[in-house]
Amino acid sequence: MKNDYIKGGGDPNSGGYGYGYGYSGGSGYSYGNYGYGGYGGGGEQAPQRSIKDYILIFRERIWWLIVSFFIIFSGSLLYTFNKTKVYTSVAVVRLLRDDPSAMGVSVELAQNQIVGAEDLNTQISLLQSGKIIQGVNRRMSDEQRKRFLLPYEGAFSFSGPLTPTEILGKYRKIMPQRMSLMVNVAYTHPDAQIAADVANLFAQEFINYNLSENIDASMVAVEGLRIRADQQKERVEEIELKLAEYRERHNAVSLDSQENIAREQLVTLNQIKLESKNNYDQLDTKWNLIETYKREERKLWQLTFVAEQSRVSRLLESISATRIEISSYSKRYREKHPIMIQLLQTLQESEIELQEAVTNSVDKLYASYIEAKSNFELSSKRLAEKESELIALSKTRVEYNTLLRDLDVQQSFFQALNSRMTQEKAQVSLKEANARVVDDAFPPLRHSSPNITVNLLVGVFGGLAVGGGLVFIVAFLDDRVKSAFDIEGTIGLPLLGVIPRIKKLDSSTKAQAVAANVDRHVTETFRSIHSSLKLNDESKNAKIILATSTVPSEGKSFVSSNMALTFANHGERTLLLDADLRLPNIASSLQLPNEFGLLDHIEQGSRLDDMIVSEVYPNLDVLPSGGKSKNPTQVLVSAQFEAMLADLRDRYDRIVVDSPPLAAVSDALNLLPFVDGIVYVIKFNTVKRKTAVANVRRLWESNTPVFGAILNNITTSLSSYYYSQYTDKAYQDYYIGQEDEMEDELAASTEPEEKVES
Repeated sequence: MKNDYIKGGGDPNSGGYGYGYGYSGGSGYSYGNYGYGGYGGGGEQAPQRSIKDYILIFRERIWWLIVSFFIIFSGSLLYTFNKTKVYTSVAVVRLLRDDPSAMGVSVELAQNQIVGAEDLNTQISLLQSGKIIQGVNRRMSDEQRKRFLLPYEGAFSFSGPLTPTEILGKYRKIMPQRMSLMVNVAYTHPDAQIAADVANLFAQEFINYNLSENIDASMVAVEGLRIRADQQKERVEEIELKLAEYRERHNAVSLDSQENIAREQLVTLNQIKLESKNNYDQLDTKWNLIETYKREERKLWQLTFVAEQSRVSRLLESISATRIEISSYSKRYREKHPIMIQLLQTLQESEIELQEAVTNSVDKLYASYIEAKSNFELSSKRLAEKESELIALSKTRVEYNTLLRDLDVQQSFFQALNSRMTQEKAQVSLKEANARVVDDAFPPLRHSSPNITVNLLVGVFGGLAVGGGLVFIVAFLDDRVKSAFDIEGTIGLPLLGVIPRIKKLDSSTKAQAVAANVDRHVTETFRSIHSSLKLNDESKNAKIILATSTVPSEGKSFVSSNMALTFANHGERTLLLDADLRLPNIASSLQLPNEFGLLDHIEQGSRLDDMIVSEVYPNLDVLPSGGKSKNPTQVLVSAQFEAMLADLRDRYDRIVVDSPPLAAVSDALNLLPFVDGIVYVIKFNTVKRKTAVANVRRLWESNTPVFGAILNNITTSLSSYYYSQYTDKAYQDYYIGQEDEMEDELAASTEPEEKVES
């Protein structure tokens, strides 16, 4: 019962399911029609991290968060209470959308209109420019400049002592108000009065600078208008001369009337053509239908426009009535009866007359069709002739119209230039600023910085954010297996169970934890593992189960012995086989002699029954290793070992084989051909995920079923986050309430029988 090794879509190292089981069966953890994504034909999607995973990540590394929070919050406190208090004063400036005009309507050539975001941003950039800063520096009085520079004397700077312009540019702030043309001009300074004075100076300098620029631009524009007006006058005179010469040469006075007459005739002919076209299209459609019916040998009186003819319509009604009479009389008389003969003769005559009527109707329609076609062709020809006549007339006056339009344009332009120049001259002397000071800055009563509330909030949230980030970075760099997500999502094995850590007990007591019931959570975990293995046919029917791990000291022998005890407690005849021939541990853990055992049977041919320690516990036998082997690989691949397992398979319901770790030696791989499945033991927070993935892949490549993984030695406090079913309060009360009764029962049923085999 081997499973097929399948390479999936992703590499297991990437955190997804890269390999899996492909055989079919029942509803198990990872194989058959039910399983996790990545192995099993009908598996679900790969597991995702839950909120408990993230809680565990924070819990394990809480000190990273605490230390980071303390450092950043302390830094924010020191910064807040040691920084010099500064004051911010704000002047409010209103930008006018158009330049003010004393004439009522702005006629300036150089305007400063604000019609969009680009214009507004231009004004803001001007307010932030070096020109305004230099103007403010010139406007300050000596007393103001002295108070202004006093707080910055002796201040450190890589470029030397700070200049007034550098200080002004560094601490002023321009803040446009949203969805308006209002701008806040703010300045920050340790002296509240200086902060207000400088903010007002910035607003005044901006207004004066804009006004000066507008006046200079208008003067330049007036001179440009005068030069262009003189040039335009010469152009108008030149065109007037050309137009007079053209009229004289082509006698162009009557062109307008001729063109008007031709246009009226063209409209009339076009209307006649449209009417002819419509009539022709209607008759053409009818005639095409007649032709179609003739080709298909269909009755022409089925056409609506033929059937609507009075004679045809009357004959159709007569034929219909005659046929009804024939049908009625045929029920009483035979065909040779005089009445029937007369009716049939009447029907025949009516049909002949109908055919003649249809033929006459079609002939009339065809004559109308030919006439309509001729009328349409004639009207089209006359329209084309009139269009050619109008085109020829239009060509004659093209140059004339061009000269006339050019003259109108140039005259209008000349008049506009003269009018604009006159208005601009009057406007220059009436210039006003395109901005107003709405609110003057005043000395603030409270400092603006440091902002104690904001700084403390930044310290709190910054500390939490940095600490949380460090926690996740450390968790990302930590490659050790420590959760169900790591086992199921990264390694690709179903989780059979989670064994809590057993404290303050020696290895012998731990190896018999299920029998002694030293920890009820541990006992219940092994019962849960036993139930999980019973859910699938592969693990349910497996007789030889191999227990292995990645590296030494993961609790593999502890799991093997207690899993064997669990099988035995459920009435299955069980053998615990110590196949770790390098560092055997089963005998010492169960306080059994290890002088004789597996090696004696394989190497010396000792009788197998003499090597087995029987009834160590009810239904549990143990086959110790019998010491250490110098060449364990040779022993495990020998024919004697294979024959021994075949013999034991017939004797026992379950054989639990304890083997060396995969990453240390390859002994466990030599055992794979003889076992029915594998239970993989992983110690909490010890083994690296990549190492575990690489070794599990070796197991998959052997086509031996891996029933799942057991996470060992997890602390009870941490297990409560991921595996609440193991520490549920209701079950805890059950265990405590039944404690005395369970101890008495286990003591009576699991008393070991010590036997020393010679």
